Amino acid sequence: MKEERKVSRALEGVLQLREERAEVRKIREATGQVMLRRERRVREETVRVELVSEVLVITAIEGAPTVQIGTRTLAPGESYEVLLSDERAVVDKVIAQTQEVRVFKDTFVREETVPLQLAYEELVVEEQTFLPDANT
Repeated sequence: MKEERKVSRALEGVLQLREERAEVRKIREATGQVMLRRERRVREETVRVELVSEVLVITAIEGAPTVQIGTRTLAPGESYEVLLSDERAVVDKVIAQTQEVRVFKDTFVREETVPLQLAYEELVVEEQTFLPDANT
């Protein structure tokens, strides 16, 4: 048996083996739109108010001294009225909160699995043996 010994090693070339890798990007797509606004509506209401008037009533009584108001003399049993105060309705409008609306935006996270095929390279070695030439 012959003994072999390694004398040198020379780099003949380099092969880079590559593979595909999944790169995930997320794209946000608008799937709907909501517009919120307050709209003013008008309604008509009738408000009932009790108004009070104060009247001074002067009545001449029979057998009592005569009652004279200004240039006028009241006959017995006759009345004279003087308006002391009169209420009138003044309607003011005030803003009052009738409802409170809260608007939220919820965010949900879901997990999806996306199947895909990824290719890769591998080194394939094919050996060929050379037979000695019969002519030599």
